[in-house]
Amino acid sequence: LMSLGALDFGLLVDGAVVMVEAVFHALHGKGDLSRRAREQIIAETVGKVARPVFFSVLVILLVYVPVLTLTGVDGKMFRPMAITLILALGTSLVLSLTFVPAAVSLLVRPKDVPLRDPVLVRIFTTLYRPVLAAAVRRPIVVVIGAVGLLGLGVASFLSAGSTFIPQLDEGDLVVQTTRAPDISIEAAVRRAGEMEAALLALPEITQVVSRIGSPAVATDIMGLEQADVFVGISPRAQWRPGLTREALIAEMEATLATHDPGSDPAFTQPIQMRFNELVAGAVTDVAVSIYGEDLAELRRLAEATVKALQTLPGAADVQILAPPAVSLIEVRPRPLEVARRGLTASAVLDAVTALRTGLPVADTFDGPQRIPIRLKLAGDASAQTLGQVRLPTPDGWLVTLDEVADVIRGDTPALVSHDEAQRRIVVGFNVRGRDLGSVVPEAQARFDSQVAPPAGYRAEWGGQYATLEAAQARMTVVLPVVMVGILVLLAITFRRLGPALLIFLNVPFAGVGGMVALTLRDLPVSISALVGFIALSGIAVLNGVVLMQGLLERRAAGSEPAQAAAEAAASRMRPVLMTALVAALGFVPMMLATGVGAEVQRPLATVVVGGLVTSTLLTLVILPALFALVGGPARPAAQPAAQPAS
Repeated sequence: LMSLGALDFGLLVDGAVVMVEAVFHALHGKGDLSRRAREQIIAETVGKVARPVFFSVLVILLVYVPVLTLTGVDGKMFRPMAITLILALGTSLVLSLTFVPAAVSLLVRPKDVPLRDPVLVRIFTTLYRPVLAAAVRRPIVVVIGAVGLLGLGVASFLSAGSTFIPQLDEGDLVVQTTRAPDISIEAAVRRAGEMEAALLALPEITQVVSRIGSPAVATDIMGLEQADVFVGISPRAQWRPGLTREALIAEMEATLATHDPGSDPAFTQPIQMRFNELVAGAVTDVAVSIYGEDLAELRRLAEATVKALQTLPGAADVQILAPPAVSLIEVRPRPLEVARRGLTASAVLDAVTALRTGLPVADTFDGPQRIPIRLKLAGDASAQTLGQVRLPTPDGWLVTLDEVADVIRGDTPALVSHDEAQRRIVVGFNVRGRDLGSVVPEAQARFDSQVAPPAGYRAEWGGQYATLEAAQARMTVVLPVVMVGILVLLAITFRRLGPALLIFLNVPFAGVGGMVALTLRDLPVSISALVGFIALSGIAVLNGVVLMQGLLERRAAGSEPAQAAAEAAASRMRPVLMTALVAALGFVPMMLATGVGAEVQRPLATVVVGGLVTSTLLTLVILPALFALVGGPARPAAQPAAQPAS
């Protein structure tokens, strides 16, 4: 879905668009030409355009390098997309420099080039020329407005939430329940049936299936106290009017609180549950692992953490991911009393074992299968009457168990987890109604102020948030390196640093549009959106190269900076608009998609489409104004003129 669905066919034809548009401009108004003259004009034009097209597409290829550095879950999801795009763009570059010029020489003749621009281009030209003239006359005003626009983008970024990967709507739900750890299988099955019947009363639920304990192939280790309840949901079109997914979960939670109290339900989705287990070993979105030695202190810290986070907006299903303490009866023989009655401590304990589970005495066989034989005492004393069980002594007397042993009733942890050679207890919660990047820092602040683990105890925050932090840390290193690489390629293209720096301004201004688009659609910044920003930076640089080449040609011909900016921007308006428009149209289906997987594609496409708006604004308005302001003295071109398009 990501590797093929993310292919932007508009982006793939950008190089060809610039080539063909340059040939159209060169043949415009030439009248009848001989075949040799036409081919010579096409060859010269393509030769001028080849250099900027090559380096522009090379920049787009370079910006996908950070995606290739992603590892883990984010790498599994986005690296195939980046590899597919790099191979497709590389192929399109080769075709743009070979097949497209050959096809143009065969198919495009001067009579095929209309004498008048299309209606849409004439409309844009009529609207654009007054704006361009005003921008070139008052570059200071334009620069101030550009800085304000950049400030808007920075403010949007600082106020936006963040998440790892947008959560897919899988359709169905999973309710995870936890009951008393000493529950019997009969009681677990009975309560699961009652819960299924209660949930099926909701009209949107079509099927409920419970899985109690571990499966036959124990790939998912669970006790009888744990159950995964798979809930089938009808299509959205069949829901009650106005009912949302969050409201449906709230109804299910209320139903379970009434018909199955104490089950401690947590709501997730089938794939999401497995995804979280792979990321952090816990089924929740966020897992707080508390390390220490004393089990009682660990439990106290975990309960304090649950209390602190339960009221946090956005934190749902806050619970300790370990079963509660289980009741325990411990039998400790008293050596003196045991000896007085002629017994041994092992004999007393064997009697208790024979009463509860039976003593192994022999084996029998059913074919090749060994079957153990156990001797079990008649009767089954309860926890309350265990101390009154009578034991025979060697001299023929009967004594009660509590006469020769201490029968101690208490609680003990049902599960003791270890990690990194330390005892650990985990508190987990899901994030609903808010973004992950906003909820977790608030949860960390509450934990530090209200729980405050003592010396010798520490907490680690895992789950999707830890993966998000790792990906962000990796990007903070790789992205600057790639940006420097882009700047070097631009400097090589124009053989001077000034034009490269002006074009490089396209990248942050393109990001402004992407951030505003995310804000308007109420989407958080995610790894998916970050990949969109990476793609956007390459497209923005391509448009900047198209315009800058025209600016430098006119400046080298002796035009004043303002005049060169006005003439070049007017002549390059069509290719800039075309490359931006075809790229944006290629992402529109992804931006508006509503099917399975749309949640991941939507932020990426939203960033690109929104960013192309501000990037095009910068290329056609702000960049000419900046050039008019800092264009500098005219100088001859140091390389063969590279005229991409008009």
